[in-house]
Amino acid sequence: MTIRAGAVEPVTRRTAHHTGYDEHTVTVPRSGDRALVAVPRGATPSAVAYYLHGRTGDERAIDDRAGLRDGLLDAGYVVASPYLHGDRWGNRSAQDAVVALDAWVSQRWPVTRRFLIGESMGGNAAANAVRLREVPWDGAVFIAPSLSLRAVWERGEHGRDTVRDAFGLSADGHDLESRTEHWDAVRHRPGDYVGVPIRVYASREDEVANIAGVTGPWVEMIRRGSDSVEFVEVSGPHVSEDHFRAAEIVEFFGTIR
Repeated sequence: MTIRAGAVEPVTRRTAHHTGYDEHTVTVPRSGDRALVAVPRGATPSAVAYYLHGRTGDERAIDDRAGLRDGLLDAGYVVASPYLHGDRWGNRSAQDAVVALDAWVSQRWPVTRRFLIGESMGGNAAANAVRLREVPWDGAVFIAPSLSLRAVWERGEHGRDTVRDAFGLSADGHDLESRTEHWDAVRHRPGDYVGVPIRVYASREDEVANIAGVTGPWVEMIRRGSDSVEFVEVSGPHVSEDHFRAAEIVEFFGTIR
């Protein structure tokens, strides 16, 4: 079956370093989901990087990370950004969006390597995508990742409502642990990630995905069963500019064969 995007023609753009690329605004027929796909011109790309947006974001959140997007395009990657059905925290509907978009990308370009970049809430989505292995991932980068749904619940604010909606929790959240058992990255098993190199960027100044209570415990848990996780400490608050080190991420993906 040939998967087609909507009728919208791609728009030709350029990165900051003048790499020409086509930006496709996509409605994926398999799922009906929106997505944004950027493809460098003048080459046949063999690798794709999927950017999974944070809370309150959508497929166009990648525009706010232009340096990261441009760095990947300059290096010859397709850059694909799905809409994760809102603030779904990597649940089943979010995973379906990623799988459907990969099917569409794979039928249009001869990609043989697939990478994930998950930001904040998208970090939990990326962790679950690696766990499920519904796409053959070659590597992943987690940027200020919210890897504990319990931590999100206990912070309150709007985040609590989104977790409740994403997993059908009761009003008081007494069923949080049971309903999120398989979707809460901090409770995954180390074996879930074996064979997929992962790099985590996190800051001690981050009050959302803090090192002490969220990213640090996850990294230590994974390292008990795998040596495939790297940890890079950066500076600044949640998703600060220092988290988005495009050249390092391109280099990291380039070392994975």
